[in-house]
Amino acid sequence: MSIQRIIAVISEDDFKNHLLKVRKTIISTRKFILDPKNLNDRRMFYIFRVLGYDGEKKINKHHLNDFQFLIMHILKKSSENRFNDLKKYFNLKDETLDNLKFLMYPDKFAPAEYNKKLEKYGVEFFNPSLIVKKLKFKDYIDLYALMTYVPLNDKSPLIQKILDEILSLNPFDTKISYFKRVKFLYESLNNYEKQIIDLQLKNISFYHLKLMNLKNVSGIVIDGSNVIRYDNQNNINFLLELSESLFLDEKVFFPAVVVFDKNIEYFLNEEGKEILNSFSRRKRIFYNSPADDLIIKISKEKKYYIISNDKFTDYEFDKEKLFEIRRFLNV
Repeated sequence: MSIQRIIAVISEDDFKNHLLKVRKTIISTRKFILDPKNLNDRRMFYIFRVLGYDGEKKINKHHLNDFQFLIMHILKKSSENRFNDLKKYFNLKDETLDNLKFLMYPDKFAPAEYNKKLEKYGVEFFNPSLIVKKLKFKDYIDLYALMTYVPLNDKSPLIQKILDEILSLNPFDTKISYFKRVKFLYESLNNYEKQIIDLQLKNISFYHLKLMNLKNVSGIVIDGSNVIRYDNQNNINFLLELSESLFLDEKVFFPAVVVFDKNIEYFLNEEGKEILNSFSRRKRIFYNSPADDLIIKISKEKKYYIISNDKFTDYEFDKEKLFEIRRFLNV
């Protein structure tokens, strides 16, 4: 292959769609890191998607405040010394720091190991700016998209089928037996095939990436009314965002049950009511008044975790299984 092959690839509709998803993800994630005072555990997950496992493992060993302080230090005056201060403090690998630079300043710094990731095209660039110039890229986000792109002709029909089945897994609908079957198929793949699928999942659904790769999978029951009414905003978008973010550091949740109070629709506008009606067609959605009774019953009987800001002080249950809503939202 050659640079002509790359030009052909970036002209494909599939690559263009991939680029749109990648650019949207990087731009959103960049906004998080450029606003370090408001970083939280949920926003850090998006940052770790770019930094990789080395960043996730080492930064999580320290307080988030340390990372926030060092990023603010860099933003105040960007310099190689200040980047190196952060690298030394967290003992990060060179490639992790390179990806951090890229995320913060994608017009100045190329993502890590770009030549290694472009080996499949049979070309090597000694200066990443040449790639941008030769391929008429907008910035290094385009390069990152090329690095993370897997052309359709590099995927076997089996890999595509398994990828489709993984993405079809819905924590509110899919049978547990079917989930186990799909995970078994994934685990039966060789490392190269898994890498191809993981690359796709990383850009499409971080939840499904975690679902396939983490061993710690647990059921969860969501206090739907409490989520919608979070921060007194009566916004069903909180529930929609949370439903795509059912994971924590080393834990991912499947299956998921949602319990609403029967009067929840009265707190929503017409658009919200329509979305709620559509969402409620899923199998593991229930209405009960009071909702707390059913939430605690399901949690105790099935040993599921709970997402709610309610403390459930009138009930006896395992308090260690209760998670606050904010841990699953970008707020």
